[in-house]
Amino acid sequence: MPLNLYRSFTAATLFVASLSLSGAHAQAVPTASANLRLSAFAGMSGNFTGVGLAKNGDISAGFDIGFRPFAGFFPAIEMRGLYPIEKGKLVNQKNLLAGIRLGRRKENFNPYGDVLFGRGKLEFPHGLATPTNSFIVLLNTTNVLSFGGGLDYQLSPHFAAKGDFQMQKYNTPVDASGSVYSKVFTVGIVYRIGTGGLR
Repeated sequence: MPLNLYRSFTAATLFVASLSLSGAHAQAVPTASANLRLSAFAGMSGNFTGVGLAKNGDISAGFDIGFRPFAGFFPAIEMRGLYPIEKGKLVNQKNLLAGIRLGRRKENFNPYGDVLFGRGKLEFPHGLATPTNSFIVLLNTTNVLSFGGGLDYQLSPHFAAKGDFQMQKYNTPVDASGSVYSKVFTVGIVYRIGTGGLR
């Protein structure tokens, strides 16, 4: 594993571990609502950017605020960010998103789907011409729409392994259609604060 990837994976692990320590403290304090379930996640992502054949190696991290289940579904508000650590020569993508997540529970398997929206940035280290060659793009800030889902596999009352996929739309003038679609695959870990989400 490249050194910077190893360091980033270690940072992601420490991020979730620190939340686990704060979560242990939080369990000793009465919560505002017993119906809220809090969790945080971090992982390593492979990002097929949708700009030519460019790929990024990213770190993904975020948190979920879960609410009372209904009809067998577990709704939550999710916020997550994506940041490139293995940067490409053609383009680097980053974003910060928030939206709705809807999950199910079947023993240790917790599948879910989500719809997220936010802001993102495309950086072109050497510049990239528009299809008409009218100008060179160095930096492109845009709205981002993300559809995806994944599976959390419960390892213990507090920890789970995560597999996640997101399809993310960026608006950009470097493509003739006016937008590109990145495909982000993530493997990571989840920490659940308290065990309310498992009852």
